[in-house]
Amino acid sequence: MVKMTLHNFISKLNWRQILLHFAAFWFFIHAFQTLSYLYDIKLIDSVRQSKDQDPIEILRASGTSMSTLTNFVLWTNVSGFVGLLVAFTISLAISFKRRWFWINALIAFILSYLLYRFDLLGWMYLRPFFWYLGQQFNNSIVEFMLNGIILMAIGLLIFFLRQPNQFIESKKLLTV
Repeated sequence: MVKMTLHNFISKLNWRQILLHFAAFWFFIHAFQTLSYLYDIKLIDSVRQSKDQDPIEILRASGTSMSTLTNFVLWTNVSGFVGLLVAFTISLAISFKRRWFWINALIAFILSYLLYRFDLLGWMYLRPFFWYLGQQFNNSIVEFMLNGIILMAIGLLIFFLRQPNQFIESKKLLTV
């Protein structure tokens, strides 16, 4: 049985892995949320067309039932957590494959979950920037698909590109 001392435990913590995997988790959360809007494009388009009108009346006029609205809200709310779980699974797999301390992935997961749970990830401020490209299209399907794929791609690049992995493994700061 291997006994881990507190000093040994702390020495295995890698703030670089925690930081980069946290960033990848952030992108996965918002990619899954963005893609979840594809669940009911008709509903999205109905609300978007309501502009100055009462959204409730627009939904009634379009024949949207309460169960449809409830399912949409459920899927869009759960999707971010599903994205976080997928990212955490990838992070753990990378940690085991590269023989990194798996607690780093767990710390990034817990930090991401807590900030996501209390809506402290800054998405409301950054969403216009990350959704800009997709909003150039006049098609909701293309918009959400493109934005979700871009967010997912950035998260995957953080996980799998050589440079972030070298940064995590390096013991000294990288200089330009």
